[in-house]
Formats: sequence, structure tokens, C-alpha cells
Amino acid sequence: MMSHPLDFVTVEGLLAYGRALARRASERGLVQASPREASGHEADLVQAKMEQLRSFVERAKSGFATAEAYRAARKDLNDDHLIFFAAWNRLLSEGSLQPLLRTVIGSASKPTYQRPVAIVPRAQLTPTLAEGRIVLELGDDRFWLLPRDLADRTLFFTMRHGVSQVDSKIYRVGCRLPNLLDPERGMARADAVGSALARMVGVVGQQLDFLHLENYLDSRTFLHYISRSPNTRELYERVSSALLQGAPASEPIVESALESSDFGWVTGLEKSLEVEEAARAFGVETSMAKRLMKDPLYSYPDGNSFFDLYVDVIDGLHRLGTAQKGKVACLYTHSSTLRALMIYLDPRPFHEAFGEFSDYKESQDNVVLLTLEQGRLSGYSTAVGLSERERVVRNAWVAVERARKDRVTLKPRALKRIVVLVSGGDFAGAGAALKELHVTGERLGLEVYFVRHGYLGLANNWIERVTDEHTRGMGSQPSSPIGSSRFEEFKQEAVLHVAMRHLAPYLRDGALVVLGGDGSMRGARAIYEGFGAQVVGIPGSIDNNIEGTISLGFQSAVALADQSIESLKATSSAMGNVFFVEVMGAGSGHLALACAYQARAEGLLVNEHPDPDAYIDEVILGTLKRTLGVPNKSHLFVVAERTPHRHHQDGGIHGLVDYIAGVIARWPERQSRHGHYPLTLATKATILGHTLRGARSIPEDKAIAQHLAYEVVHRLMESPEDIVGCLLAYRERGAIGPIPLHAIVPKQFDWDVYSRMHGHTNLS
Repeated sequence: MMSHPLDFVTVEGLLAYGRALARRASERGLVQASPREASGHEADLVQAKMEQLRSFVERAKSGFATAEAYRAARKDLNDDHLIFFAAWNRLLSEGSLQPLLRTVIGSASKPTYQRPVAIVPRAQLTPTLAEGRIVLELGDDRFWLLPRDLADRTLFFTMRHGVSQVDSKIYRVGCRLPNLLDPERGMARADAVGSALARMVGVVGQQLDFLHLENYLDSRTFLHYISRSPNTRELYERVSSALLQGAPASEPIVESALESSDFGWVTGLEKSLEVEEAARAFGVETSMAKRLMKDPLYSYPDGNSFFDLYVDVIDGLHRLGTAQKGKVACLYTHSSTLRALMIYLDPRPFHEAFGEFSDYKESQDNVVLLTLEQGRLSGYSTAVGLSERERVVRNAWVAVERARKDRVTLKPRALKRIVVLVSGGDFAGAGAALKELHVTGERLGLEVYFVRHGYLGLANNWIERVTDEHTRGMGSQPSSPIGSSRFEEFKQEAVLHVAMRHLAPYLRDGALVVLGGDGSMRGARAIYEGFGAQVVGIPGSIDNNIEGTISLGFQSAVALADQSIESLKATSSAMGNVFFVEVMGAGSGHLALACAYQARAEGLLVNEHPDPDAYIDEVILGTLKRTLGVPNKSHLFVVAERTPHRHHQDGGIHGLVDYIAGVIARWPERQSRHGHYPLTLATKATILGHTLRGARSIPEDKAIAQHLAYEVVHRLMESPEDIVGCLLAYRERGAIGPIPLHAIVPKQFDWDVYSRMHGHTNLS
């Protein structure tokens, strides 16, 4: 069993580490640090401070009305920097500070509504997004979407300084160390940002003039805000010079929300020395010591944590935007500010978004475009040039796409036969797709073959020519009429070679069509890239976990689950019972979310949740505490299988029902007493599991299956280069398009719907 990643952190080690950092600070003279000598009472003081901080965390669970209230409550406890440093970070190592990441802190709380975007790639530009906006092409297949007027909006151009003289890759710089731009690289980058921004602002201004709209992008009216660090003033001077083209610039305003992190006693210290001191104090390797400093809640001695910076930045920009409605503001700041913005605007929970942007580098985004509209901060994207991350992804995409197309050997109008298999977990709609593949193929004069039981059938040569007799009634059959399987041995090279020998005779002027989920598509990619087999995928999975498509079987599974859940809700409201319904989805909670939201369940426990144990205690039990005993009220919760929690090693519904029942039984209001006899209720578990795989296809699933199958055959015939080596995706509104097999990624969990289900809509 793996140890806790921070189990090496001790009070003694933190005190020793804090004193070492204070000594380093005194040597540099950048900050004042005066810790006392070690004494026998320090450990007791730390323990007492830890109890105060536990009370602070408990208080935080009920939220703070403003960021200032949070800051004040935390500051009141930091009366001794060394003791606070040790107490705070010891609680961090125990996991006791995690509730802070879910605390509601005024406008700094992560939004739960769908945020509009400012800049989108061509593939994501829809009529709905463009409606009522000005659409400007930026190059690199990206478009800038701007409002026709500012009205109650505030528009921000948020820029970070370029390369500075004190390199933040080597030193802890932060807000206490004045830093200047590098005379060559830093100044050149600032000039490039300014000229690119001026060019874009001018183009949009021309469009506004052409449309006879007020030109709110007149750079002479822009507001300018900087941090206290000189490098942001230098950036302002370069950018404003490009924007104003020699016209006099106004004095910029110093804004506290744009400050960098406060590293306290570590300010100016080399990062390597910082880690070495930590490793020495805790008696571990430097790689282990880094784990502490990489945590968003790690607090520097006499400084703050990244989470505290995040609160300051988001609250400050909301405040700034609210005060400057109808204006355009240029914000000159630091990489840590942009990192906080990206985490805030990412739809995922804080811990996931933090992980995504934890390696944010100095060479990334130059300008981030933001708007504040109806109290909502939204729409981040790089507005000048590609970020380093975007550039790497784009270059990799171009290279791999070129390789994909180079493997396409099938010529237009050369297709003679198709071979079809269904792989992985079974799903509704497979029969309708198989029927349509046969019918369409036959009409085009193709030979159609089915493989029984997926990749296992390829290995065993279970390949059969299809006739009309085989497919009669197939379109309405639940699940896969030709069988499916999970065949892990297909990953073995020897098994792959055997399967390809069996398949090879059919692929001369032929193609293989694979119906299945992400694992099945990995198999399809392996035989396409490794053996040159002309392959096309059709998405089929009740998990619906492939980004960019609706998978066959998902909607039918939700429909069947809804019938069962509605029946349970009826008996729950009649009897007062509590029901926990487990559905499949060990790897993804999309099915569970759809079932819970459609049925208006009282709660949803999924693997994606950052802290399932807290959800059980705070949300599930909290909901039952409020609603048990309400007349005609149902009490139903959906659980995704194998969601981990402390009540059973197998997670999911296992151990959960007994735990909830035991807690409820101890509540005073559930106890009988003279003149009070509470309703006898039961806490029950229902596992729908594989029943959802065998759901009968609803019309929507059958229609999607037929559309995809028809398109697969016709595109293989007419334009194989566009579809071979791809999954044919069914997007919203019936749009069908290919996703290269190499570009298939897991679907992101829909936190907007999840939050809406829990009532956290935050709508104005």
C-alpha cells in the first residue's frame, strides 16, 4: 500500500526548516526574519496553533461573505510566523486543510455556470457562439469573439511581464523583490506583445467603425494597471507606446490584485537551496521534499500559499471590473496571476485545474482576454500568439495527422468489402448500426462481413459473410447481436499478428469498422498504425466517455435507469425509505450524472469528486438531516460503481448503506419517545449494473446508429483519406465528423451540470 505523499512532514522538521529559512533570509537582507532560538515549548505552541487552525477550517466550511473576511480570519491567527508556518503545514500534510479548497469565499469561489469563451478554434466555432458577436480571425485557425458593445461589461487585456533580470526559474522572486526586465530578451518580448496587441485592437476597431458601432477599442481611452514590481511598469511603457503610437500615455495605477506570490522568508533564495534545506530538515530526498512545496495550500513562512494568492487575484479582478464597467483595462502582471485566472476559469474543481496548470512556465501566454459581465468573470484565452503549450500540441497534431494520412492506402471508389466487429462492454444501438452497415454496403455493391465477439473473434477467425437472413430484426435487438468481448490478450504482439493474418484477406480493397468505446479504439489504432489496416471507428459505450461525441448506448441506458429510479422514488416518497442506486462507471461518472440529473436525485457520488468521504458526510448526510420526515419526499442518491471511500475497500455502494443507516439511527429525532413515534424507514441499495448494458434501444440511439453507419460506408467509398484512421463522431445537433484515433481523449466531466444539480447555479 502506498504511503501518504506528505507523511514525512513533522512538526520538528517544519520548525527546523523554518529556522533554516529565517537564517537564509537574514543573510540576504531582503526580508526581516527574527525567529527565536529553539526551545522545549515550541512543539506545544504548534499544537495549540493547530487546534486554532482546525477551528478556522471548521468555520470556513460555512463560507466567507468576502475575500477580505477570509484574509482577516487567517491573518488573526498568524501572530507568530514560525509557529503558524509549522502548524499550518503540519495540518496540510494530514489533509486537514483540504476543505478550504471547497470553501465559498465571496466572488473568489470557482464559478459553477457555463462560461462563455473569448477565443475558439475553428472546429468549435458554432452559430450559437458567434450570435451577437464580432468574429475576428486571428490565424492558426482561431477566432476572437467580441461583444458588439461593452454596455455593463468590463474588458481586460491581462499581460504578464517577459524575461526579467532575476530569473524566477532559479530564484523565488515574489512580490517583495523588485525585478526589472532583461535589457535584451525582456524588452524585445514586451515590444512584440505591444505591437501584436496594437495590431489586433486596430483591426477590431476598424470592424466596429464599419458596423457603425462605438469603437470601445480606442486605445486612448484604455485604463492601465500595474503591480509594484518595476518589470510590470516597464511592460506597460512598451505596450502603451505601441498602442498609442507616440501619443502621451497616462500614469498607470498600482493595483494590489496584480501582485505576485508572497514567498516571505524564502524571497530571493535559489529554489535548489530551498529544497535542499527542506530535504535536510525532514531527512528525505529532494524529490520527496518538493511534494510539500508543490501543494497549492503550502504556506511560506511569513508569506502566503498559492491558494491565498488565488483568492486575492480573483477577488481583486472582480472588484476592479465592477468599479470600471463599460471600460477597457490593460493589466500588467505576473505569471502567477495568469495561473490563478486559468484555474478559476477552468470548469474542473480546484485540485484538477491546479494539476493542469501546475507547470505553468514563463514562456507561456502573453495576453489573456477577460470580460466581467453580470458579475461573472469569463472568457480566458491567449490573445497574442500561441502559448508554448498550444504550440507544442499544434505541432504534434500536424506531425501525427500527416503520419495518419500517409497510412491511408484505400483509394476513392476502390472499396470492395467491409468487416465489422463490436468490442468491449455491450451497448444498445449496436444492432441498428450493424443492420445499416449491411444494408448500405449491399446497396453499394460491397461484401459485408461480421466478426463474432470482437477482437477475440479476429484471433479465432470467427469472420462470416453477412446475408439478409442474418440481419432480420437485428435493428431492434438490445445489445450486440453478433456478440462482444473484453479481450486483454489482444494487446500482446503475438496475438495481434495472428488476428491480422486472419483479417488480411478481407482487407484487400477493404476496411475494418470497429464499434466500441475508448479501449476498443485503442485496439483499432494499434492495428492501423502497426499493420496498416484501413480502420474506422463508431463510438459505442454506455459510459459515454469519449470527448467530442455521443456514444451509442448511452441514451438508452439512461432511459432504462430512469424507469427504475422513478419507481424507487415513488416507493421512497411513500415509505420514507432512503435508496442508493449504483450504476456502472468505474472510470467515468457521465452515466451516473445523467441518471441523477434526469431523475432529480438528491445526490450523486462519483469517482471524479475530489473528496468522496467529505461528500458523504457533508452532502448526503446533510441532505438527509434536512429532508427526512418531510411528507411525500423521496430520498434517492446515485452512486457510480467503485467510487472510493473509507467505508469499504471496493467503494461504490459497498459499505455506504450500512454507514448511512448507522448514522441516521443515532440522530435524536429518529428516536422514539413518549408522544413521538418517527416513521420507520429502511436504507436500501439497488445495483442496476449490467441491466443498463442490455437496455432496449430508444429511437434516438437507433437514429444515431443508422446515421453513423450510413456515413461510414459512404465516406469510405468517396473520401477514405478523411475517415480512415478515425472515429466518426456524432456531435450535438446531428453534426457528424471524424476524430483521428490518435486524438481520442476522455470526455471531461460536466461540472456545470453537476453544480446545477446541487443548486449552485450562481445566476444573476
